[in-house]
Amino acid sequence: MDTTRKSAHQNMLRMDYVNLGCCALAFILYLNTLNAGFVYDDRRAILGNPDVMDASQPWYQLLYNDFWGTPLVDSGSHGSYRPLCVLSYKLNHIIGGFKPFGYHLVNILLHCLATGLVVKLARHILPYGFGTLISGVLFASHPIHTEAVAGIVGRADLIAHVQWREKCDSRHWLALCGAVLCASIAILCKETAISSLVVCVIYDILKGFNTFSKDKYQLRSIGILGIAIVTILHLRLSIPGPVTQFSTADNPTAKVNTLLTRFYTFSYLPVFNFKMLVYPHTLSFDWGMDAIPRITSFYDIRNLISLMFYAGLCRLIIKSIVTLRNTTTPKLIISKRIGRSIHKRKHQTNNSKSFDCVPTVQSNQLWDSENSCLVCKHGLKYRHASVCRSSHTKLNSASAILISISFLTLPFIPASNLFFYVGFVVAERILYLPSVGYCLLIGLGLGKLINFKVQGRSNGMKSKQKVQKSSLHSVRSITTMLFVIILISACSLKTMRRNQDWKDEESLYRSAIKVNPPKALGNLGSVLSSQGRFEEAEEALLGALKHRSNMADVHYNLGILYQNQQKYEDAVSSFQKAIHFRPMLALAYLNLGTSLIALGRCHEAASVLRDGTKLDGTGLRDRTAHEYARISSLLQLGGLYADQGKLQRALAVYREALHTLPQNYPPQGIYHRLGDVFMRLKKWSEAERFHRAALEAEPNHIGAHISYGTMLARNSSRSSEAEQYFKRAIRLAPLDSSVHHHYAEFLASISRHEEACESRVRAAELSPNDYQLVTAAATALRMLDRKNEAEKWYRQAVNLRPNDARAHTNLGAILHLMGRTQQATVSYKTALNLQPGDPTTLGNLKKLGVTEHS
Repeated sequence: MDTTRKSAHQNMLRMDYVNLGCCALAFILYLNTLNAGFVYDDRRAILGNPDVMDASQPWYQLLYNDFWGTPLVDSGSHGSYRPLCVLSYKLNHIIGGFKPFGYHLVNILLHCLATGLVVKLARHILPYGFGTLISGVLFASHPIHTEAVAGIVGRADLIAHVQWREKCDSRHWLALCGAVLCASIAILCKETAISSLVVCVIYDILKGFNTFSKDKYQLRSIGILGIAIVTILHLRLSIPGPVTQFSTADNPTAKVNTLLTRFYTFSYLPVFNFKMLVYPHTLSFDWGMDAIPRITSFYDIRNLISLMFYAGLCRLIIKSIVTLRNTTTPKLIISKRIGRSIHKRKHQTNNSKSFDCVPTVQSNQLWDSENSCLVCKHGLKYRHASVCRSSHTKLNSASAILISISFLTLPFIPASNLFFYVGFVVAERILYLPSVGYCLLIGLGLGKLINFKVQGRSNGMKSKQKVQKSSLHSVRSITTMLFVIILISACSLKTMRRNQDWKDEESLYRSAIKVNPPKALGNLGSVLSSQGRFEEAEEALLGALKHRSNMADVHYNLGILYQNQQKYEDAVSSFQKAIHFRPMLALAYLNLGTSLIALGRCHEAASVLRDGTKLDGTGLRDRTAHEYARISSLLQLGGLYADQGKLQRALAVYREALHTLPQNYPPQGIYHRLGDVFMRLKKWSEAERFHRAALEAEPNHIGAHISYGTMLARNSSRSSEAEQYFKRAIRLAPLDSSVHHHYAEFLASISRHEEACESRVRAAELSPNDYQLVTAAATALRMLDRKNEAEKWYRQAVNLRPNDARAHTNLGAILHLMGRTQQATVSYKTALNLQPGDPTTLGNLKKLGVTEHS
């Protein structure tokens, strides 16, 4: 027994090095994700999630919200309840703020921990040491994990996996409680973790078969786990939440009316997922829309592939079950001689009460030794039972296959559309848990090939034959090991390359153009547009619409692109198409109204904006964005009325916005606008009240400082107080040209022209392409007789508007004052060419003694 313990201890040390090596490989492969940013769903789940980013929101609020920060009772809630995962994001934000480095580092460490647990699990399940190593390195390097690890949103799958744990051989209360507790924690990270308890039940059953003896604790263990499963499911289903409605683009097959099409396609999707595990060559951030064509015909070749897959899986399961039953069926007939020998041996041992190694295996051989055990082949001696059990701590191959298939299939069932439709076709991150089973199966098969032993005694094999068999085994082992090296190398290279795709959104979307062109091109166009690469963005967005013309988001993004380029007619057309395909898209109404105002079609704009304020956001995914857009439409409508001089209408609209504010919407903007309207109505007390309210709601609100300062400046006795607000605005936004411009206006109003001139020049320096600011600076310098400086800014004005006659006249005037008459004449004549007969220009030419036609 001492030898056995020593061997076990040595094996454990060796396996610890294997575990360390696998974890190190996992860490090294994902090091290149540390410089990645927030991509795709990360923006909404983290940057746009009030549970993560809003410091004023209490921590316990995340218990009432879904994964995206929407209240569970809201009609637009996604229904995913993962408070512990959201809590981890919040902790990341508290420690590292908006820097993505910390988020990615935590994901890598979680993947390393998950890899270590897979190695630990493989030790208990796989009968071969090499199988454990292969399973560990394959899990560490498999490219299918890149979305879960490189994408921060995939942390839900990582944490759920980390909480998985088997109970080893012990069924003590502490182990059972630990298993149930870990599963409960995992479910609060992702719902699919409930399958861990089901796997524990299957593990218990198979472990009972493998011990060759009945375990009185087995039924108790299974019963407790069963009760835990039912209880946890009941508690999870009792959490309030709406029936989530997914769009056709998310899961097109679910919306198909033909039953056979749904059956064929949904039957094929698990096969497609398994294919990605086997051959992860083509990966994509999104497999929606028509990335996987639906199967509409019985004669589609994919139906045959599905049939072969399920037939092979069923055959493997049935064969393993039959093998397991045959191995453990008590059909051994023990001769009377053996019985007497056992009885005699029993009385000869000191205080030995029972033999846990009583043979229960089926065999055609008679046991011709009185002193050996059929199960473990050890001698029947004192405390032999512990030796016998120690030789069977690992599952046999049949049991290992069944438990691996359980790991492979059970976590995938919730995403299979079998019990309910889900909001995606294929998602690589949901394969993080099932990949454990796949890695165990590969480790089992390849480990068996490497550890294959030649059996010669039992069949009387000749020495020459044994040498040949041994040589064949060596070749097979070497070939298998070379295959493993090639496999792991290929997986590692693919993983590192795929990590680069997840570095930023542009590379991520470009990598998916061949898989899902409409979604990838649409998202790529939005990213390029935000970077100011308008030509590339337009090409991408139009390309997306060629593949799928009914995408409202793409039409909307194209409208924003045209709006930024001041192509308002094209923008109006795009926004109208977006509204046609999605009538509830409030942002499209807002921007359509803005473009119509720019075109001078104010009556249409008012009608569109009013329609946008009436939209009901019930059932929308991002209810917060919808409500914000609706309030913005009210503010835009109020601003339109204010610009038209319809101040009472503007006041009514702003008050409507104030009374319908959604939760967490900042009110200071509305207070500021109300204060401006009351100023124009000369209701000074009301104006001051709302300006103060704006500053109380947001002490750093720049517009409120300027407006309040402007209002105070009307009263000469409060000019010093007004100046303080202008100076505060400058401290808050020293690089904002409009702030310096308003301060200059104030200084000019109190006859501090030198200081006003400096502020105007500063404003022009900050915005050298703003014609109004440049002209104001030049005029202020001219008024102070600083002609050389004034000339510089007048020339800048001419460069900005070469076809503006007034710009050339102003330049001619300053040149005239400087005595440079020839240059002044050229400028005046240029102005007359642009605006013939202008009296100011003609008068200036006359002062130079030059006629219009000379």
